[in-house]
Amino acid sequence: MHHTPGGLRLETATTLDKVAAEDWDALAEPEGFYLSHGWLRAVERESGAAVTYLLAYAGDRLVGGLPLYEIEHEHNKFYARKPRLDQMGAGGEWGVAGSHRGYSCGIPRAAEHADAVLDLLLDARARLNPASRTGSLFLFATNRTAAALHRRGAAVDFDCGDATLHTGGRDFADYCGTLVSRRRIALKSEYARFLAAGYELGRQRLGECLEEAVPLLANLQAKYGHATGAAEIHRTFADQAATLDDRSVVFTARRAGRLVGVSVMYEWRGTLYARATGFDYPALCGAYEYYGLCYYLPIDYMSERGLTALHLGIGAYSAKVKRGARLAPLWTVALADDPADTPRPAPVDLTSWRDDHGSAVAPEDWRHPWTT
Repeated sequence: MHHTPGGLRLETATTLDKVAAEDWDALAEPEGFYLSHGWLRAVERESGAAVTYLLAYAGDRLVGGLPLYEIEHEHNKFYARKPRLDQMGAGGEWGVAGSHRGYSCGIPRAAEHADAVLDLLLDARARLNPASRTGSLFLFATNRTAAALHRRGAAVDFDCGDATLHTGGRDFADYCGTLVSRRRIALKSEYARFLAAGYELGRQRLGECLEEAVPLLANLQAKYGHATGAAEIHRTFADQAATLDDRSVVFTARRAGRLVGVSVMYEWRGTLYARATGFDYPALCGAYEYYGLCYYLPIDYMSERGLTALHLGIGAYSAKVKRGARLAPLWTVALADDPADTPRPAPVDLTSWRDDHGSAVAPEDWRHPWTT
């Protein structure tokens, strides 16, 4: 335990199992589901990385937290550090902070203590780093996190876009009414074709259909050239089912009772988070099954549940924007322990994103002191 002059105290832990989920999640809400208690508990179970949580308290109240990861073996190529360090012109050895999975990264903290908590957590991070460590990388950092770290001297470089479809709680028909005519017609046609295809459509918890779903999830990985095998996928989603089953909703399509399409999502704080999709491709009939399971059925479900946003994540931006998604940037942030080691990447030019995606790229989300 470490006390500070500001009355805050610091503790460390190697698991969140003794931290109340409601206390952590109240702080994590601005950062999103991938900093939630249940998600981080699932990530703890994954092999290849060890985590230390820095926990800040004001009295007995949790007011901030920062996960620090020691990566022994990186299973996910999208989390590789070397390409990012090379792009930023950074040398040395860098750890990972903030988050290790989910393509979103932040620092949960209470608004009334935000600056003091950040200073406490970041100073503790530097003290705990090995002498050989240059600093910490925050991968897929949100605007909120990137701005806070940039003010503290960190280098910021662009990583990718992050898509969210804002429905305002409307059902599919009403949501389509918010789109321009050509898109409205296209979406209605796709959904009608999907519904007419004769699939048996349903919803389940992840734990109820895990064994059936894994081969389909593996099929999608194989189709796009990813090396992740069925055994690893099973471990990953079994870990998620162990900590997140009550937040899961799996949209299913069946033929004669056999699962042929699946979309795994998580419900958290008013948003539905799309996590993974899979199919038995030979059993499909070309009826927009992907969009039916990953967009259209979820939109109607969200209306029933009072959810207002569908988080679609990274990649396939044109398809997401055509269906009404807005894009926000995600950043690679390098916070050096010694300011002299701070990388100096070139200013980020995001003109092509505005040119390619128009109004889906809101200026207030994409203009920052480190962009041109």
